[in-house]
Amino acid sequence: MRVLHDLAAERGGLLPTFRLRQCGFTPRRIAALCHSGQLLRVRQGWFVLPGMPQVVINAVRVGGQLTCQHALQHHGVWVFNDPRVHVAVNRDATQLRSAHDPTRRREPRDADVTVHWRRSSTATTRALATVSDALTDYERCAPDEHLAIAVDSALHLGLVGPDHPLVARLTPRGVDGMCESGIETIFWLRMRLHHIPISRQVRFPGIGRVDFLIGERLVVEVDGKSFHDVESSFESDRNRDAHLSTHGFRVLRFSYHQILDDWPLVEAAVLAAVSRGDHLR
Repeated sequence: MRVLHDLAAERGGLLPTFRLRQCGFTPRRIAALCHSGQLLRVRQGWFVLPGMPQVVINAVRVGGQLTCQHALQHHGVWVFNDPRVHVAVNRDATQLRSAHDPTRRREPRDADVTVHWRRSSTATTRALATVSDALTDYERCAPDEHLAIAVDSALHLGLVGPDHPLVARLTPRGVDGMCESGIETIFWLRMRLHHIPISRQVRFPGIGRVDFLIGERLVVEVDGKSFHDVESSFESDRNRDAHLSTHGFRVLRFSYHQILDDWPLVEAAVLAAVSRGDHLR
């Protein structure tokens, strides 16, 4: 029904009872829509349309809006996974519920939910926090490196500008939005700590752009996805590595999982190459 989609769009997917009643939906009609599956009741007085992601529904059930890393993921920002549901609520909220059972009050032992209290917000008017609000909440609970990676991703995607307070604060650490994936940002931020000469997104005529160039001839490529699902991409990468080698470059290539799960090996491999002078002409 078109009118339901229009009403849901007003509040980022939320449909409050009072708004449905204003548009002529009687209690009996609302009940019928729920029975037929055209509406989902997630909390007293609040509904969503079918297809709403479960994590968003869980946040609404608690009594607020989805924020922090899950909200950033929905906006396309690269973040580390966190099994907890982060919910932004107004500071005067008193009827918080379980994320899984709207009939049960939320209790302190509900460790699967993290609540972010706000002095003033739109936590009860929209299902999903804005990128700026989600980053502000993320700052309160994420490690510094995780925050820097998320801000860099948001900046690269154009979801925040260079004048954003977090961008201004993190720029001295190398956050500038140039990296094209979170994995690249991780490599960039960590290797900068070693104060080695490193450049990003360097283009070579006839070969293309590489992720990183250390010194004059040590090329480092990192896989931006958790797996290569296209055989042609794998072959293309190796073909380019061979061309770089014929032009006198040493190539190190690391997978997504190596960067995330075996960083000491990645770090040791790069530093060993630099100590041998592989980055020098």
